[in-house]
Amino acid sequence: MKNRFYIAILLFSIALTSCWKNNKYKGYTQTETGLYYKLQAIGDGKKKPKIGEYLQLFITYKTDKDSVFLDTYSNNETGKVILPFQHSSFVGSFEEGLATMNEGDSLSFVVNADSLFSNFFKADLPIFLTPESMIKMDVKLCRILSAQDYAYEVENYNQIIEDRDIEEQRKLETYLDTCKTDFYPLNNGMYYLPLKQGVGDMAEKGNTIKINYKGYFLNGKQFESTYDRGQPLEYIVGTQGQLISGLEYAISLMNEGSKTKFIIPSHLAFGESGSSTGIILPYTTVIYEVELISLTK
Repeated sequence: MKNRFYIAILLFSIALTSCWKNNKYKGYTQTETGLYYKLQAIGDGKKKPKIGEYLQLFITYKTDKDSVFLDTYSNNETGKVILPFQHSSFVGSFEEGLATMNEGDSLSFVVNADSLFSNFFKADLPIFLTPESMIKMDVKLCRILSAQDYAYEVENYNQIIEDRDIEEQRKLETYLDTCKTDFYPLNNGMYYLPLKQGVGDMAEKGNTIKINYKGYFLNGKQFESTYDRGQPLEYIVGTQGQLISGLEYAISLMNEGSKTKFIIPSHLAFGESGSSTGIILPYTTVIYEVELISLTK
């Protein structure tokens, strides 16, 4: 009976602050500020956030056609993100809706893409969105943290990162100690081993190049290869998001006709989240053998 009463009160309080007119999204309610929201699940918590506290959240970002393009699950192992609870960064922000949530609640919001990226993320719009686009955000409020709780979470997370870094470095050092060839170190933590000297120009930003490569783990197991596909990668040097940063840097050290093996630590490869396919685990050092076939200025 208490649960039913609590649900009724929650739904009634939300309805009082909303405006039902001109609702373009089925099942969503629109507030006076323009925020669309939909209650998805009610948790068993009774605490609402206050300014200055921190919110531990699950968030999934989707286009208004329900195509997922970002989520917190792909950013770290816990799948959660911790945000400081502050005043809304723009009129109609999802942060307005967070103020109505209790621990354990799940809501879906619809917000303007341009406002979200320019005011909340402080970033440019992705190329697949326009300033008029709307974004759906599925949000679950997992936990409300005090400043002390947040400091503990940060310390605990940093310790996990440090332990992972130490373990990764230990595996790399073991590999370097046991392999039969001597790799040369680079200032960013990478290592390289020339296999074939080139005779052409050095790769520069804006050049169109063709490369063959194969990637494998420290244990020698291969995870990808353009040789196996029978098709080199054609690539404009400097193109954002096409290669991992370590491979991008590796190519900048090569000239046409050269072939080099590179050891790339995780912070320059697939980081703390691993590859999107799940083949490469978080905090994994990888090796790439790269051949620069041709270069066009």
